[in-house]
Amino acid sequence: MGLFDDVVSSGMAAFGADQGGFLGSAVRFLQSQPGGVSGTLQQLRDNGLGSVVDSWISNGQNQPISADQIESAIGSDRIQNIASTIGMDPQALTQGLSQALPGIIDRLTPGGEAPDAGGLDQALQSLKGLL
Repeated sequence: MGLFDDVVSSGMAAFGADQGGFLGSAVRFLQSQPGGVSGTLQQLRDNGLGSVVDSWISNGQNQPISADQIESAIGSDRIQNIASTIGMDPQALTQGLSQALPGIIDRLTPGGEAPDAGGLDQALQSLKGLL
């Protein structure tokens, strides 16, 4: 199983196979953030979630993130705008991201190291092509 198969499986496991379409929403969310994936991770770090983000990248256990932590770090106005753009309820978006984001980032950072910013976004773009 390749990297992108792992990411898709991770997203589908978080929401069940019948809700695998959420993974596409998560990808669109990450791409819509200033700075893409790296920008999203930096925004989470800047809002006190650095150890959580680092756990997703490392080879160890992924720490959880709550829907409230995502909303607080990203901002409720931004969450509402993104949810509206992708046709989701804001609470469903943050809840889904809280379940899927750790696995997505973990799978995009094999070996416990994050590629440079362009590498993460390129991997995410390739993933989007599979959805």
